[in-house]
Amino acid sequence: MKEKAPRKFKSATTMADVAAKVGVSRQLVSLVFRNANGVSPQTALKIRKAALELGYSPNLAAQSLRRDGSKYIGVAYNSSHSSSHDLIPALYRATGAHGFRLVLSMISTNHPEERAIEELIGHRCDGLILVSSELSSKRLKEISESIPVVSINRRVSGLHCGVVSSDGGAGIFEAVEFLTELGHKSIAYVSTPQMMENQFRLAGYEAAMAKSNLNSQIIVIESGYIESAGAIAGSILISKKTMPSAVVCSNDQVALGLILTLAKAGIKIPKQISVIGFDDTVAKFPFLDLTTVHQDAVELADAAISNLISRINNEKSPATEVLTSAKLVIRSSTSKPRSN
Repeated sequence: MKEKAPRKFKSATTMADVAAKVGVSRQLVSLVFRNANGVSPQTALKIRKAALELGYSPNLAAQSLRRDGSKYIGVAYNSSHSSSHDLIPALYRATGAHGFRLVLSMISTNHPEERAIEELIGHRCDGLILVSSELSSKRLKEISESIPVVSINRRVSGLHCGVVSSDGGAGIFEAVEFLTELGHKSIAYVSTPQMMENQFRLAGYEAAMAKSNLNSQIIVIESGYIESAGAIAGSILISKKTMPSAVVCSNDQVALGLILTLAKAGIKIPKQISVIGFDDTVAKFPFLDLTTVHQDAVELADAAISNLISRINNEKSPATEVLTSAKLVIRSSTSKPRSN
């Protein structure tokens, strides 16, 4: 079977097409692609997402020739990761506070991470922030040798680039301890190993279970932090003769997929099973009201920008790793286990 070639950007697609799709003026779209002020981060995200969907790509290299002397930080991120929803606006604020401008390049199936990074380098950015990067440590090392790089929520072996990550292990440990204090003894963890930070969150779960002398119940879904992973995990739980009384998920999107699948089967949350997520993004939605581990987007952004600018200003500045706080937020998706 012939491999499908990656989609090429269509020259026929215009800035006006992007404006029409989002429902804004062409001038507003122009401001976004010139990285000018006057556009909210939320609107800018909608415009860039529409541009990718339509196959519109401005000539970043040509734009770089018209730069006005401003300093630029490039960010490669995947909008399907719920943590990006709060992180990107926080990065805008932190970048502006240091006198830099932000250039975004969104990762998608048709726009892989390597291409996103190439575009940012072509824009002559002074440094790069990679959010939840899925590149190999070897490739990250190669990139960081040519331009200052900070990785957010992806810890890198060898520490050849700056790293800023929430302390997922400590956050999940706190979540499990909370469940045991409620009286839960049968607690499962939905693991999504395709996402690099999962290993630290999983380690926190196993440490907390060991501390309470409880048997680990790990449901491994070979996927990233996506809703469908939670749906698969939910189907696995439903098929079990005896379900655990509580489940901790690797992130909020996984927890959302799990809860929706259990609800379709008539299983009540938290009456029959308690659920905890990680991120505190979709968890805030009233219909979900999910107990979760909150990672502070502002804290992550401030640490990442400070780290990167330090490396931009001094190329001999050593790569450092910063762990930011991860705190449990208790909502209505958890309760004491039901009596048998």
